[in-house]
Amino acid sequence: MANTLQLTDKIAVVLDLGTTRIRSVAAVLDDNNKVSQIVATEEVDSKGVRHGRVENYLELAGVLKPMFNRLSNRIYNKFKAAIDGFIGNTVEIKSVYIALGGKGISGKEQKESYRLNNQFVDVPVVQKIEEDIRKRVENDKEIILDMINQGYNVDDDIKMEAVGCRASNVEGRFCVVTAEKEIKEDIEKTLTHIGIQLAGYSLLPFALADVMLSDADKEVGATLIDLGASSTSIAIYRDNVRRHVRVLPFGGKIITKDIKKVCGLTTETAEKIKKNIGCAYPEGLKENVIVSVAGTDAKIQSVELASIIEARLEELISYLLGEMNKVSALTSSKKIILTGRGSRLDKVCDKFTNEFGLDTEIGKIKDVCYEKYSSYFASLDSINGNPDKTARKMNEFAACLGVLESCALDSCVYVGRKGSADVKADKKAEGKVKKEGSIVKRIFTLFDPMVEKATSLIDGTEMK
Repeated sequence: MANTLQLTDKIAVVLDLGTTRIRSVAAVLDDNNKVSQIVATEEVDSKGVRHGRVENYLELAGVLKPMFNRLSNRIYNKFKAAIDGFIGNTVEIKSVYIALGGKGISGKEQKESYRLNNQFVDVPVVQKIEEDIRKRVENDKEIILDMINQGYNVDDDIKMEAVGCRASNVEGRFCVVTAEKEIKEDIEKTLTHIGIQLAGYSLLPFALADVMLSDADKEVGATLIDLGASSTSIAIYRDNVRRHVRVLPFGGKIITKDIKKVCGLTTETAEKIKKNIGCAYPEGLKENVIVSVAGTDAKIQSVELASIIEARLEELISYLLGEMNKVSALTSSKKIILTGRGSRLDKVCDKFTNEFGLDTEIGKIKDVCYEKYSSYFASLDSINGNPDKTARKMNEFAACLGVLESCALDSCVYVGRKGSADVKADKKAEGKVKKEGSIVKRIFTLFDPMVEKATSLIDGTEMK
């Protein structure tokens, strides 16, 4: 009996732990570990997650395990469909990349100086500056998730890189992104419980920005705000640099609770009213009418409903204004981009434009990413090539797509098969696989006949 054969994979898996929905994407990687094509997606109602963080790891694990099993089956079926005589019998997800969000993630502006005697700045000087900042910020309760270079003040001349410059004084400026230690530990514990490892992560606000802000937006200045169900995140860009990030511990659910309390409704009915007829800007209403939701007995005046929503939005906006003022984003940003469930509220852009004094628009997947990933989403049965539905579904998976774009990816999956007692039959089938082309190439051919070159998932394997 031959031993189990493991086929070298080139598949990355990404996970987005939303408070309302949990989503995952599996994508084929090329020789340079860049995404070539999405091959499977899964999503499920969220459990065990609150404010974007793990609240109950057992509840979350109970949701993730069957979801990953379904995702594995989808990947396996794509292999079966892509190559005749495919004899693999299992696809196992070994690890995943995470869109890391959750309350408590915060950017802290830090500076550190180093004096020289009109000498050249070398790597050890820069390392010393970063080390001193890290030591000052680190504590027992928080971890540093990222240190984002904001530029060096080299003798009163701002440069993004200081090494090689002659200077008497150099000051390093960084946005140090921190979070409570438990935010990452709890995710790792949950994944380990179901036999999966954490391969890496990208911060959720930046992952969204990487697929929703154009290069021009990032250069001239833009602020992306994700209005989630139980958390709100903000990512600020200027001069192609990430300037600030913060995740606030409240979102659209607080609006639902207010509607429920004021109107004496169930949570489900309050959510329906907010979603279907809620307006974020009372001044934008043409008239005050009595509104209701089909299937419920609820009735409320449109102006009263809009006032309830606006009151909570103004509280949230006051916090967002504070974050933007930390990095002078009100004067340096040219626009605000809104995404998330809260961005679906009627006239929400009007409200933000009025409060911030900046043009505000609803975010969508930028053109280059749309072209790269839309073919998969357009092919889903529920969409059937409808461009509007394709765009909406891609927006829902924006965090996952952002991780695929921003992370240094590696394989997260292996494909295995048990050897047959008839070794000759195995070798014959294996030869057929090689003759007909690699798994990745066959997958590409299945979805896009124009693609002729792709990396192999099985080249170099041999029967043991």
